[in-house]
Amino acid sequence: MNKILLISFLLLYTSYLNAKNINKLVWPQAPDEPRIEFIGVASNPAQFDIEKSFFSKAYSFIVGEEEIALSLPFGVYAQEQRVYVSDVSSKSVYVFDKAEEETIIIEGSDNETFLYPIDIACDPKGNIYISDSIRAKIYVFNKDGKFNYIISSNIFKRPVGLAISDNEDKLYIVDAVSSQIHVTTLRGKFLYSIGKNGSGDGEFNRPTFIDIDNSGNIYVSDSMNHRVQILDGNGKFIHKFGQLGQNIGNFANPRGIALDKNNNIYVSDTMFNNIQLFNKKGELLMVFGSYGDKFGEFSLAEDIYILQNGTIYVTDTNNKRIQIFKLLDVDKKRSIK
Repeated sequence: MNKILLISFLLLYTSYLNAKNINKLVWPQAPDEPRIEFIGVASNPAQFDIEKSFFSKAYSFIVGEEEIALSLPFGVYAQEQRVYVSDVSSKSVYVFDKAEEETIIIEGSDNETFLYPIDIACDPKGNIYISDSIRAKIYVFNKDGKFNYIISSNIFKRPVGLAISDNEDKLYIVDAVSSQIHVTTLRGKFLYSIGKNGSGDGEFNRPTFIDIDNSGNIYVSDSMNHRVQILDGNGKFIHKFGQLGQNIGNFANPRGIALDKNNNIYVSDTMFNNIQLFNKKGELLMVFGSYGDKFGEFSLAEDIYILQNGTIYVTDTNNKRIQIFKLLDVDKKRSIK
């Protein structure tokens, strides 16, 4: 009887795997050529391909350690072998390190814990920068999660999104309350602020996240102006697109913003629970996602990060998970352009 059950299970599992391979979840759907593929979800170390050794599992069981699981993931940053996730419920940042098969938990400095960690960025040396919107500070750690120093200023009101320029010693800090972008050195020396509260070109209303292209231009989710603004590295206005509306191509509450290797712009919207793709002119290319808890559906799609290899990470906050997608190079000569 047990053998029959085992054989039945194996047959069902094999059928499942075959069906999974055949029925890939992609956008857009046929007859259009697929450009984005769903890869998986992750909410704990194992799902980020990090497995505890037998002895680590035994030790955790003996001492009663709780298993790590995301509860309210907010910001996300990624490298080839690492995924960094802020969790506003546990007031922590998790570093899921596939190469070392370990999870680093960062909970604050030597003297104070996080109150509301939002976004993460890393410099070329691997130092980790974390914004805390309530403490109004940026905490800096080395690549192993050891606390280094704090970047603070009485100018900071509510720092949220972070970005580091590739070719300059600059940290860009989005301030949701002052509706500005503050620019410092990586050591925290204040340089200048960009913008002010308003709805004009180069002005912001509760901006949230930010990304930087290879030319040093910055892309900002100007959330309560329901648009995206593009500026040069010194804050000079270049272009804007988007407006409040219910149709695709419009925004309700744009949050996460990221560029792929083709410099197309991906914007998450917490109200629409989708990701919209635009070219640099602001022309809509495609949309994926909708409200729900199934694969490819979101409940509060917050932040987004894209690796150069086309892997896309999205914080699906109320579903307590990260969703992972892949940009498909079906035709490299004309891949989503």
